[in-house]
Amino acid sequence: MLIGTALEMELSARDLQVAERRYHLIAEHLQRPTSRLRPYMDQALVYAQGSRAIGATIVDGASDDRFDLDAILEFATPFGWTPRRVLDELCDAFQGFPDVRNIVRCTRCIQLQFAFMHLDITPMDPFREPRQERAGNIYHSPDDKSDARFSVNPYGFAQWFRQHVTMPHPQFADQLRQMRSRMAVPDRIVRGTIMADAEIDRLPPPTNPLRDAPQVIALKLMKRYLNLRYAKRDLKRPVSIYLSKVAVEVPLSSFGLCAQLESYAAELDHRMSLALATGQWPEERNPAFPSENFNDRWPKTNQDMKVFQADLRHLMAELARARQSELTEIQKIFDVLFGERVTEKAVRGYLDTIPEAATASAYERGKGYVTTPALLLPSTSAAAQVSKAPAHHFHTGFLRP
Repeated sequence: MLIGTALEMELSARDLQVAERRYHLIAEHLQRPTSRLRPYMDQALVYAQGSRAIGATIVDGASDDRFDLDAILEFATPFGWTPRRVLDELCDAFQGFPDVRNIVRCTRCIQLQFAFMHLDITPMDPFREPRQERAGNIYHSPDDKSDARFSVNPYGFAQWFRQHVTMPHPQFADQLRQMRSRMAVPDRIVRGTIMADAEIDRLPPPTNPLRDAPQVIALKLMKRYLNLRYAKRDLKRPVSIYLSKVAVEVPLSSFGLCAQLESYAAELDHRMSLALATGQWPEERNPAFPSENFNDRWPKTNQDMKVFQADLRHLMAELARARQSELTEIQKIFDVLFGERVTEKAVRGYLDTIPEAATASAYERGKGYVTTPALLLPSTSAAAQVSKAPAHHFHTGFLRP
């Protein structure tokens, strides 16, 4: 059930193709002859960051199944430009971007809003050589405060993440592939609604092997749950990169995906308890670039942590209740936790994976139909390859005029 729910939150192959094409269009658009930024783009880089770089992208569930993707635009800051000017100039340069419905100049990025997706482009000024690969300063320019620069290395974090994820047993990965083929994840971005439609259909769908790791699936489920919990709150939710770092630090559970998600929630709960008890708020550092604090904008108050902790305990209590419930009750619980639409489809997908020979006697309360937690454990050979997970192929490349 949890696997099916997570798969229903994924992007379809076509959605990934559209996203891939829009990443490439960033370069083309900023280098067009009328672009005021063209003189500064000769050695620029565009690459994915955030969930797209670690295989954890989902539809958020709180706003008509939209999904958000993040990109870094790395180029040397023109002499004398303030953070405010960089963001303002970039916002102007993106005017006329294909298929865009709205362009928003945010505190640290430019958000391109399309039908069913957002693309957040964060400009970064690279450190002068010699430097750590792709480390630099991002710009911070809120409306009511002074400009600032923050030293970051999102690329380094993605590399660290890939090296520390425990990849699943091949049988578990096979099970995911079979369920994906049966469930047929729907396209959010339909054909005929964007420019260069035929060209997009010719692109090979980019896949990321990390998306099948139980730690990453647990991260997806946590993100979806929090999206729904915070949808109507006037509070900032924990930042995704903090959630991502903790997710990969939770060891792989031998008791299945539900136990993985419970362990993850328990670890976050423990960290909130420690922060509230000691007054030492979480200050999660980028392991690839320790001067970068992922929690520089969250939490702002004790109340932020208390609300988050209450959500975590609610999630754990509901998962414990689901373990002892019949299928129809599990569906109701998951409707609240992860959204009714994905749960309904997940139930159908789950039932389709049960062999026709399965009978009521094959169902064990608290365990389900298939009681094979060993499928989650990596084999000896797979464990040896954890630090060599294949690099994603969609984020690099020099922009040429």
